[in-house]
Amino acid sequence: MDEQVIKVLIVDFNSANISKINDALSSMPGISYDISWLQSEENVLKKVEEEKFDIILLSYDISGLNGLEILSGLQYKELSGPIIMMADAEDKEFAPQAMREGAYDYVIREKGFEKGLPVIMHNAMAAFYAAKERERLQKEIAAKKIELEAANRKLQQLDKIKSDFVANVAHEFRTPLMIIKGNVDLVNKGGLGSVAPAQKEMLDGAINIVNRLSRLVNDLLDISKIESGKMELKKEPVQMNNIIEENLAVFDKIIKDKKQRLEKDLAMDLSEISADKDKVAQIFVNLLSNAIKYTPQSGTITIKTVNLEKEIMVEISDTGEGVAPDSLDKIFDKFTRVTTEKKEGTGLGLPIAKDIVNLHNGRIWVKSELGKGSHFYFTLPK
Repeated sequence: MDEQVIKVLIVDFNSANISKINDALSSMPGISYDISWLQSEENVLKKVEEEKFDIILLSYDISGLNGLEILSGLQYKELSGPIIMMADAEDKEFAPQAMREGAYDYVIREKGFEKGLPVIMHNAMAAFYAAKERERLQKEIAAKKIELEAANRKLQQLDKIKSDFVANVAHEFRTPLMIIKGNVDLVNKGGLGSVAPAQKEMLDGAINIVNRLSRLVNDLLDISKIESGKMELKKEPVQMNNIIEENLAVFDKIIKDKKQRLEKDLAMDLSEISADKDKVAQIFVNLLSNAIKYTPQSGTITIKTVNLEKEIMVEISDTGEGVAPDSLDKIFDKFTRVTTEKKEGTGLGLPIAKDIVNLHNGRIWVKSELGKGSHFYFTLPK
């Protein structure tokens, strides 16, 4: 292994001190000291500019001035190592000032002082390099922060452009879809003449497609409003059980067609809350639609309400396929499906439900296990 070489500059007018330091350092095993020295203040700054020293031993008492003046000048140099001040016992009161002005340590030149000097030098160099590394890391972090802030601003701009584009496209689609649906309904109901069974089947299919596209447009518009902060709540006193009962009727036929069983456990003491009735209904409908979609034929869907101390809680559980543990944290992400089974839909129902719950200062979460179904919960404050 190569022997460590440490470049040392000694600034001291006293040749005896220099000799003691030189002898002490030369006797250290495993370390080689490349020692230079100056005995006056002349050329100290120039010497430091021309050569890089791992450590500087600077005497307080130098002919013509004190070491603090040199120390002050060295502060403005790009040093590659620390400075240790050396002073006789009668000058030790200047040690604290030396530390304040940039010295890493100080040594009082008493009998045998040179023997402890290697340890003091080692500690000073370790502290100096640690401080330099902290400074380097701080600069690097500051630069990365600026870089990340710029990238974040760019992403926010791109996200706004995307949101505006999606909103504009959705708005452009809404009116034509309404016209198409109205015209197809008119034909399907015989408004322009009798419709044969085969024609009616095709028209029914067209209406289903238009309805699906309309749901997508509405979901995209909701997401756009939420992301832009334009979704406003029209709060009024509402009863959660009433909202549930009113909206269950829409799903009666779908549940019967899939031969699913619907169970209800609605708290009779449920408190009235202040909320946006339509938006709360949307939360419920989105979660129930999801449960129906992923519950197989003859499966069970359970709706439960609970009156908590400061909230009301709604639970919608199913006996569907469930969600893998590593996918649970992504289940409320936009445009994300956490199941391998392809189902019709936009992938926006759960994110929209979460955003509406958050707008009400509520909570929403899910518990699920593969093959054992899912339990979705949301709470709204009283």
